[in-house]
Amino acid sequence: MRASYDAFNLLYAVSLILFFIDIIHPRRFVNRTALVLLFGAFVLDTVFLFLRLRAYGHVPVYSRFDVLLVLSWLILLAALVLDAFFKVGLLVFFVNLVGYASVAFDLYRPTGNIHYPTHMVDLLVVHISLAVVSYACFVFAFVASFMYLIQDWLLRAKRWNQWYFRLPALERLDTYAFRAVVLGVPTLLVAMVLGVIWGKVVLGRWVILDPKPLATFIVWLMYSVYLGFRLRSGWGGRALARYNMACAVAVVLNFVVVNLYSNFHHAF
Repeated sequence: MRASYDAFNLLYAVSLILFFIDIIHPRRFVNRTALVLLFGAFVLDTVFLFLRLRAYGHVPVYSRFDVLLVLSWLILLAALVLDAFFKVGLLVFFVNLVGYASVAFDLYRPTGNIHYPTHMVDLLVVHISLAVVSYACFVFAFVASFMYLIQDWLLRAKRWNQWYFRLPALERLDTYAFRAVVLGVPTLLVAMVLGVIWGKVVLGRWVILDPKPLATFIVWLMYSVYLGFRLRSGWGGRALARYNMACAVAVVLNFVVVNLYSNFHHAF
């Protein structure tokens, strides 16, 4: 299994290197090779998830490693679909850079799994799975906003270089970020509701005052404000893109830092 993880890491890393080379010096062969390696990493990620599913008997989402593995699988799948239908090479590169960094962070520490009695599993699985899907949406929104700021700077600086021509138009990037957040906000809301229900049913108490639910609610509220600004006439542009990136920073802090102070999220 260790060799398989190493192969996954290698395929993912080399594909990112080739994508970067293709951005700097476009070549069809390099691009195709990068996609093939990325697909290979996706296949291995799928195999890992299937093996862990068969071993545990439920969706593997009870450790930080498993959550990041599922997150990377979602990012890989979405990136391959995006490249197939929309041909947005830069978006694929930056999104996968985030995906690779997230899974590489815990790639060699696949421990700390928690097992619950069968009657507790289903609700918790749905709760965590929906939370991971919302995180994946926010990753895409972050990358789109980051690219928006780059493209906006190129336009204002009148730098008509290859970066300008390879980045999607500002309107498209704004739409990508908006749609990702539109999907992520209700998904995270449902995940939060299920988490509170699970705490009451399993732990016998309401967990809304725990640092993790409180921080997650703040993150959800921040993205809801983003939607409010985006839908309101006259709001948008650079300021909203920066705000979206600030929301993504809040997601990272919630996932990495707040878990340390939670009474029941130490596994992550």
